[in-house]
Amino acid sequence: MSTFPSNPMNDLQALQSVENLAFPGIATANGTLDSTESLYGSAEAPAKSRGSDPQTILVVEGCEETREMLTQMLQYRQYRVLPAATGREAIVIVQQQHVDLVLLDVDLPDLDGFRTARLLRQMMDLSRLPIVMVTSESDQNEIVRAFDAGANDHVCKPLDPAVTIARIATQLQLKSALQRLRQSEERYALTARGTNDGMWDWNLVTGELYLSPRWRSMVGLDGVSWTPHGSEWMDLIHHEDRRRVQLDLEAHLCGETDHFETELRMQDGHQTYRWMLCRGLAVKDSHGTAYRIAGSLTDITEGKVADALTGLPNRMLFNDRVQRCVDHQARNPQNRFAVIFMDVDDFKLVNDHFGHDAGDDFLVSIASRLDTSLRKSDAIIARMGGDEFAVLLENIRHVDEAVAVAMRLHDKMRAPFPVGDREILTRASMGIVVSEFDPESSVPQATGEELLVRADTAMYFAKNQSELPYAIFNDDMLAENMLRLELGSQLRHSLERDELTLLYQPMVQMCDGTTAGFEALLRWEHPEHGTVSPNTFIPIAESNGLIIEIGKWVLRKACQQAMRWQAEFGRPIMISVNVSVRQLSSTGFVEAVTETLEETKLQPECLKLEVTESFLMQDPESTIELLHQLRRIGLTIGIDDFGTGYSSLSYLHRMPLDILKVDRSFVESMFDSEKNASLIRSILALAKSLELNVVAEGVETLAQLQRLQDLGCHFVQGFYFSQPVKPECASELIDHRWL
Repeated sequence: MSTFPSNPMNDLQALQSVENLAFPGIATANGTLDSTESLYGSAEAPAKSRGSDPQTILVVEGCEETREMLTQMLQYRQYRVLPAATGREAIVIVQQQHVDLVLLDVDLPDLDGFRTARLLRQMMDLSRLPIVMVTSESDQNEIVRAFDAGANDHVCKPLDPAVTIARIATQLQLKSALQRLRQSEERYALTARGTNDGMWDWNLVTGELYLSPRWRSMVGLDGVSWTPHGSEWMDLIHHEDRRRVQLDLEAHLCGETDHFETELRMQDGHQTYRWMLCRGLAVKDSHGTAYRIAGSLTDITEGKVADALTGLPNRMLFNDRVQRCVDHQARNPQNRFAVIFMDVDDFKLVNDHFGHDAGDDFLVSIASRLDTSLRKSDAIIARMGGDEFAVLLENIRHVDEAVAVAMRLHDKMRAPFPVGDREILTRASMGIVVSEFDPESSVPQATGEELLVRADTAMYFAKNQSELPYAIFNDDMLAENMLRLELGSQLRHSLERDELTLLYQPMVQMCDGTTAGFEALLRWEHPEHGTVSPNTFIPIAESNGLIIEIGKWVLRKACQQAMRWQAEFGRPIMISVNVSVRQLSSTGFVEAVTETLEETKLQPECLKLEVTESFLMQDPESTIELLHQLRRIGLTIGIDDFGTGYSSLSYLHRMPLDILKVDRSFVESMFDSEKNASLIRSILALAKSLELNVVAEGVETLAQLQRLQDLGCHFVQGFYFSQPVKPECASELIDHRWL
């Protein structure tokens, strides 16, 4: 005889592997019936099930004589009987045939009745396959073990035919009742699903609450065992709506309204809120006291998803549409889609300079322009909040299609926007993520919310680290984003820990090859991550406001170093400092510069402030006034990264500027085509007409230097001469002849 493992699952697996084998009957004395006469003498016709078909009983009995007697007894009462001599044979029969009830003896030749019952119970629950076990009358412990193994009932040996028949009939009747209840619930569930509404039924006395599967699905509780008691379901309601919902409910329960109806926002499984219409009707007793209320829950988000300012879909609808695309791709892996997350650069400055009404007009203009740039058949554009917009592109084949849309939006954003009686130039930074899908695992790469986070992460890289107006998401960005969050918290302590330092790169005067001055460049020496790129931590400082404090430190340090060189070499040394958009737009910037010059005793003409071209052109009128204030102090003013923004000649000639600094990208590409060289030639011609000097940065080769010299460039800087160096090394370069 085979020995099976004691683990029920292993037993079942072992039996399934031999289900096609024939099992010989093995007779053992397991008890007998009192008499054959009593077996037939007290029966009544049993209830039929499944139409006119007789109910099927599986008799599992090791003793052949007893098994035959039980078979005759049950057949006499019009039951269909399937005999089995062993537990393994019983398992195979249940797997292969329909069985309404199992009469199972405890003592079997292979598996005992308890193990057999456990294996059967793994296959079907109590309501679908009743098990009546035959136990010893003298061993009460067997009865307890029978119920622990999954039996519905038991009879004791020696068997009483009347009791045995009665208990079998009772279990079959209970099974039939449960089956009818299950069918009724299925009809109710089908009806509820057909209406697409969620159903609920709340017992106000006991607090018991029934929530239909559709209700649970609407709030993301599919497969979750959470069963709220009483008013706990209200925890899912947006905190701003809860008080109103409670008042509406109390008004109906008190008889002030004939039915309960309210609109509310309820959290779904994606941690977002959807608008629901909740309706119900109370049942009251003879005293007019409500003891039960039932009703429906309807998703009305579609009518609540327009952005109030721009009229575009809002974040709620957009998140829903993205998640639908995720779910659709799970069924159709070939249906790829893309999300473009867009941020309008420096929108805060518009609000600060012109007021929030002008800022709202600005956003409406942007929304209108973006909306008319897309085909509605395969794209959705939404306002996500503030100055953030997002685009959903359905049914794309390749990421290049998303890139083409991003560039089309970028081109639309280049034209000036009217704000009041002025025009504003801006640009947009965009992050692109394309859905991926693994057909083998049938698992989407990410949820809708995760895709939005990835698109937002890529947008951040486009804003701060990309030469293009867009960046395509990759997994490395998430790691870098986590590093950025870590650095953001540590940057606050960088000054007090003396981790920030300034390096200096020489600017060479082309007419005589001397060092004309230095540009001060900020570096962060992190104790764990080493030198952190300014491209990484400067945007962090901009976003969290630390750039104001850090900028003051940089200005003071650079001026102090210029004074040390002046004292050492006996002549003024020009020092150039980059000023961020956040610094320039902050209150008291001009006063802060004045205080620094007074504190360090540096002559104003030795300090050059470099401002990016894009900032100068955001609000030209206000910028002109700010630059005049700085010029009155005596500072030198330069435009950094010239050629990458959208300058207007009508404003440039009115600005008190001294220097145009050609962006390194033009120097790098000057030999790629004659057109690129002509760009630098045009900038030099423009500077000459405005009586400005030109600095070309990013010079790395002798050929670049010679071409710039031929074109008549005034100053150059770059790795060809020196990388940014510490102050002591920079001192050695002051009297150096470069040409």
